[in-house]
Amino acid sequence: MTKQTPTPPKPNIFTFNPNDYTHEFANNGYVLVKGGINSAFLKEAQQQAILQEENKSDLDEWRFKGKKRQYLYDFENQWDFYQAAYKTLCETTNLNLEKMTLCERHIKVYDSEAKAHVPPHKDRTAAQLTVGIPLSIPEGSHIVIWPNDYRIINPFNSTALWRSSLDEKDLPENCLANIEPARIYAEPGDVVMFRGSSLYHERECPANSSILYLKFNDMRLDPIGEDPATSSAQEKSDQISKGISTEALLDSHLIISPRLLKISRDYTRLYWKEVIQVFVADEKEFTISELELKILQHVQEGHTVSELLTTLGVPEPEKAELMPTILRLIRLKALVLYKKKYQ
Repeated sequence: MTKQTPTPPKPNIFTFNPNDYTHEFANNGYVLVKGGINSAFLKEAQQQAILQEENKSDLDEWRFKGKKRQYLYDFENQWDFYQAAYKTLCETTNLNLEKMTLCERHIKVYDSEAKAHVPPHKDRTAAQLTVGIPLSIPEGSHIVIWPNDYRIINPFNSTALWRSSLDEKDLPENCLANIEPARIYAEPGDVVMFRGSSLYHERECPANSSILYLKFNDMRLDPIGEDPATSSAQEKSDQISKGISTEALLDSHLIISPRLLKISRDYTRLYWKEVIQVFVADEKEFTISELELKILQHVQEGHTVSELLTTLGVPEPEKAELMPTILRLIRLKALVLYKKKYQ
């Protein structure tokens, strides 16, 4: 019998020991790791940036005229990103490995005319952890960050919504005007990690810089659908839900869709009639009942549908009557259905 040669493990894109930086990240909310990137990965990412620039394949919806262009980064098969890299990041930052979600993977290329100084910002809610991997950095280009001031988490799905929610005095260019930031001078080969949704930050003198930004959370939030696991889980959910029996559905598990952005309670101009609306990225918004709202609010990962309904006080004989309601939320993509442990 021929012995099969074991498949060699794929390399990690990171080369540092997370234990060396855990304390620093916990205390400061950011860390700079000099020489923390696998040199082969860096070279591959740099080449991808050059090719995407040449092909003009930037993401139209993420282009900021006069500031930067953005490209979707594609991971090559040789990198163990979803295993070793996630583990390294979680051990450094104390995020939950089982729920780790990649919510953005963009190469950002700053225009030659990009302004040297603009107001700092906070990333969207989903960016609990922002990881910056410099690809090409001109002299003087650096990140400014305020690790100790105004650390409220941005609760919105964009930087613009956070900014528009603030009073004039609370805008970052005003409230941070007299506070000296930390300055991070990262070069190609280095790694920067910081709490993107809670720390004000910005790149100064960014012209002609290019950086690979990867953003993560352990809340299973993927508002722009850039984690491949999101579409895979949705496809499986769609397949499982077709023709599923009541007994099988009661014994299945649910998670809130990573694409569910928000649920709002609106008061319309028709005599201020109240409606509850759900917003799932790339889907039409839809209305739900108070019962459906309670279902969404009480979903707990690892619990079956039957256990969820028990939590809501639904008697055993009446659970089957609510299966059409559960299926509606699944088919509208507010819930993701799975039979075993979520992958």
